[in-house]
Amino acid sequence: MNTLTYEEKVVMEMLIQGSNAAEIISWLELDYREYKKIKLRLLHKLHVKRIIQLLPLAIKLHNTI
Repeated sequence: MNTLTYEEKVVMEMLIQGSNAAEIISWLELDYREYKKIKLRLLHKLHVKRIIQLLPLAIKLHNTI
């Protein structure tokens, strides 16, 4: 998880909280293409294929803090 960028961490948190792409794009002031790149990099780094698979990783991260 330490290899995640600030944007990747924010995208992960917002996706887990149920935010949609438009909300994330607005919050981070990105365009859609940038958002998709960040999201795909995040999924690749964490070796997951679906957003729902992020939840256990986020729980694990918060339990180690």
